[in-house]
Amino acid sequence: MRRVASGSWKVLIVLACVAYQYLVHDSVISPQPGPFRLVLMWLPLALLAGWVMLRSGNKPLWLAGLLTAGVTVYLVEHQGRMGLAASSGISHAAAYLFLLCYFASTLARGKEPIITRFARHVHGKLPPAMELYTRNLTIAWCMFFAAQLIASALLFAFAPLDAWSLFINLLNLPLLALMFVGQLVYKMFRYPEFPRTSIMQAVQAFTEDASLSKNAEVR
Repeated sequence: MRRVASGSWKVLIVLACVAYQYLVHDSVISPQPGPFRLVLMWLPLALLAGWVMLRSGNKPLWLAGLLTAGVTVYLVEHQGRMGLAASSGISHAAAYLFLLCYFASTLARGKEPIITRFARHVHGKLPPAMELYTRNLTIAWCMFFAAQLIASALLFAFAPLDAWSLFINLLNLPLLALMFVGQLVYKMFRYPEFPRTSIMQAVQAFTEDASLSKNAEVR
């Protein structure tokens, strides 16, 4: 019963995220004034501020950065009703930049790649071939995060606003899911002898590692 309840909450959270991103995209391409738009605009920055307050080792610096972002969003919204686009763009860039730095930092000499650590957490001792695979997979995820940032910047600079919003809002979660599924399918056919890991196990391992690891703290 407890597992069913836990699974239901996870499904509801995913559905809420999908609904939020759809509403943001719709509001970006057809800006209409009102309190609902303001909630959509400030919610991601408020959540980011709460996360920084809980995790940051350098709160004044990061809060100054968030304050600057908040002022920028306000000015852009006041002048051209583009505050929601700025808020979603800042949130998207901050999330993927953090993930890129977090994963890439574990590839340094003398450190254990983050996905190797995830796999060891789930499966215990790993054979050398799986250690190499998980290291390469960490590199692949770094490339994915970098590609997200580059694609967002290029679309914002050269494509219509609705195309950029479509990419960072509506396509964000499907692309993440596609990356997860792609790595699982590749592993299943390329290394069938390796133990299988579900998407939920991977997400749970990342969450636990981010909670316990000093590398996950914002500095």
